[in-house]
This record gives sequence, C-alpha cells and structure tokens, in this order.
Amino acid sequence: MKTAVIILGHGSRRSGAGDPLQALADAVRQRGSYAAVEHAFIQHASPTFAAAVNSSLRQGAERIVVVPFFVQPGNHVTQDIPRMVGEAQRTHPSVAFAVTDHVGAHPMMAQIVEDLVGKSDAERL
Repeated sequence: MKTAVIILGHGSRRSGAGDPLQALADAVRQRGSYAAVEHAFIQHASPTFAAAVNSSLRQGAERIVVVPFFVQPGNHVTQDIPRMVGEAQRTHPSVAFAVTDHVGAHPMMAQIVEDLVGKSDAERL
C-alpha cells in the first residue's frame, strides 16, 4: 500500500513563515520511505490540506497519514483536523486516512528543548 504523509501546520500571513515546514517535508521526502510527503496549512497560507490530499492522490497514495505539527492539543488538533480528515475520507472513500498524535506529544520533545538550549547563549544551571 502506497503511503503518503501530510505534515499539517497552522499557517501564517507572514511571508516565509511556512518555509521551515516545507523544509521538513522535503527532508522527510528525501529519506524515501513514502510514496509522497506534503506539507499543508490549516489557515492563512498555502498549500491547503485539500491541495496536499489531491497532490498525494496524484502520486498514487492509497493511505494518507496526517501529522499535526502542533505543540499543544488545542482546537485545531482536537476538533479541526479530525473534521478535515473526516471530510477527506468521505470525499475519497477508497483511501485510508490516519492521524498521528500532535508533534508536541512526542517523548523526544524534552531532548529537542535541551538541544536548542545547548545551541543558545543561555547559561545552564
């Protein structure tokens, strides 16, 4: 089964704000593990979630896994994303959709914070 990944972020009106999410999707894509890797935004920026789904389908995806790139489980994570994925599932009933936990819930977050602090000018206690 060909799997596509959509890394889904919030979006911003600020020019260039979405570039890091695009770079992350590019890095995951270069690993070659998935049929497609897309990035998308819930609001204020392109590409939209629907555009990422359509791009994934054009690349032969039979399963689409959505990764909510959010630190906290707010309304976008708990309500909006499940609603959007449900709508996509109804529109594309032959495609299997799944949603991972939000990125902030991953156990490596503490390590990431420590790594960021170590690369800063901040003093450690």
